[in-house]
Amino acid sequence: MSNIINILWGALFFLSFSAIAQAQQVLSVAVLTTNERQSDIYRGVFNDFSTQSSQYDVNVTFFSDKEFKRLLPKWLETGEFDLLYWQAGERLRSLIAQDVIQPIDSLLPREELQSAIQPAVLRSVTHQSASNADAATYALPIAQYGWGFYYNKAVFQELSVKPPKNWKEFIALCQRIKAQGANPLVQAVQESWPVLAWLDYLSLDAGGLEFRQQLIDGQTLSGATADIFLKQFEQLLSNEWFFAPQRHWTWQQVMKVVEDKQAAMTLMGQFAEGTIDPLLNKDIGFFSFPKANQMNQAEVAPLEIWVVPRSAKNKAHLAPLLRFLLANNKEMAMGFDSLPVVNTQFTQDLPSDRVKIAANSLANSSTLVQFFDREAKDDIAKNAARSIAKSIHEDNSASLREGILKRTHINYETNTFAQAAELPQLYFASVTGLKESFFASNLMQEIYQQLGYGISVTRFGSLEASLNAYRFGGDGELMRVDGYKHLAPSLQQIPEPLANVSFYLVCKDLDMCATSLPKASEVSVINDLLVVNNWANENQVKLKKYDTVETLFRAFNDNEQGLMVLGASEIIDNKLLISSSTYRTIITVPLYHYVHNKHKELIPLIDSALKEYKKTEQYQALKNRYWLQHN
Repeated sequence: MSNIINILWGALFFLSFSAIAQAQQVLSVAVLTTNERQSDIYRGVFNDFSTQSSQYDVNVTFFSDKEFKRLLPKWLETGEFDLLYWQAGERLRSLIAQDVIQPIDSLLPREELQSAIQPAVLRSVTHQSASNADAATYALPIAQYGWGFYYNKAVFQELSVKPPKNWKEFIALCQRIKAQGANPLVQAVQESWPVLAWLDYLSLDAGGLEFRQQLIDGQTLSGATADIFLKQFEQLLSNEWFFAPQRHWTWQQVMKVVEDKQAAMTLMGQFAEGTIDPLLNKDIGFFSFPKANQMNQAEVAPLEIWVVPRSAKNKAHLAPLLRFLLANNKEMAMGFDSLPVVNTQFTQDLPSDRVKIAANSLANSSTLVQFFDREAKDDIAKNAARSIAKSIHEDNSASLREGILKRTHINYETNTFAQAAELPQLYFASVTGLKESFFASNLMQEIYQQLGYGISVTRFGSLEASLNAYRFGGDGELMRVDGYKHLAPSLQQIPEPLANVSFYLVCKDLDMCATSLPKASEVSVINDLLVVNNWANENQVKLKKYDTVETLFRAFNDNEQGLMVLGASEIIDNKLLISSSTYRTIITVPLYHYVHNKHKELIPLIDSALKEYKKTEQYQALKNRYWLQHN
């Protein structure tokens, strides 16, 4: 009897011990996620592992970017989690230097890792630490993703342009797009980090890894390489190629701008795949960053990783989970709209031509680098982002030069977190070269703000380009004369004029202004205005357009019979230059604001608000500022 009792006690003890052993094989994982879709993918993977390996139970906890990074140092000390999401580059090297993470090749054989993971990717997570004479693999890669330009195929087709193969072609592409009335580029700046892709690519193009590292280290830079870097970025500026640069766009918003044809393309990471409208998927293309230096084969490929804290309580039980993550890497990475890191063939399974182009670019690259803000110290990365964003906003390179090359602190707020409260935006076209357009811009900012809108103005170099802008999502024309409605039937005129404006014929020969001009006389202008074109046709003279006031006056002064047409504000601004010339009024016309007929319900509201505003002192002050008080 006693033997039976002993056997029963033994069985109970064994079962109890087994239950305890199973209870001890709970694995805890902390993950940084930015959306619910990512969380669902992680949940699915870890649930599948727990189902297939019943002796394990995985508890996964999700954190925002800010919270994860705040709590990470504590977790590394306490061992609260057995497995942590993290990122390669300096962020990984920092943990290695602190000796707070367990080498992965102490949990899985190195040969197994070498067999499963792409060589370039494995090298990115293999380092020699101060405490280890031999190189060790410190992280298990999750996925990587490429960067490049997402573009609207329909816009490219309408404008008869195609993706560029190099930087020279890229600059020519931007010129052709803008000249035809579309916006070449839009740039996300609100989260700070997306704009740093420009810095990665252009620094690699100018001076390779060494120059990029100097920027990462925050060195003050000058010399030939720094000049090449600066001049390459300057080619993007002073042309108003970036759509609504004053907006603090999120990366999700710029993808919508491209989908809506308001801008032709944006520099963006492959993570954007999941935001593309399925109905517009076929209209969105991708090309790799076009390089000026054809010897440069480097690509930006941020790498997501798993790390194991040395303090983890259950790291001895992690090997089966790590093997499972490797075995299911392809499906998991593709679920994240990223690229797998394993050696198995996966290109044919990628979901779109865009992703395949990105994968081929990385596969053909001799050098893969992490993203700039994953390599640089936080203050350096943030100042670099402010520098680029401010240069794009101001359409000049001064902030880029001062903030990145000279290491001056740049004051420019990007990460405002105020986007949800921002007024809905409307986008208006205007033709360059007439200073009165700035009067109209200031005026209509006030009017639309009263109605609950913000506005942005994109300026084009020709009437044709401005007219073409409505094919690409434009909401109206900032200011035009009455005759413009015949050229743009999709626009509706606001009945109340903004103001009257006068144009003057300026003559170097005093007698020419006193009489009618001889037929076929050449008259210089700096803008493409309908009323001036009509005046030229009526008087049978030829107009010659110049790009700047400086070139216009140079041509005027070099010609003994010099003739030019200027607006009222140009007359005032340049009165010293024309003090020995004479001028007479040739045109006085009212200027009107136009909105696209998709906003026709706003017409009576704008008209009423404009009439009331014109009664105020602010309106008179604005007219005085732009020398319209006598018109």
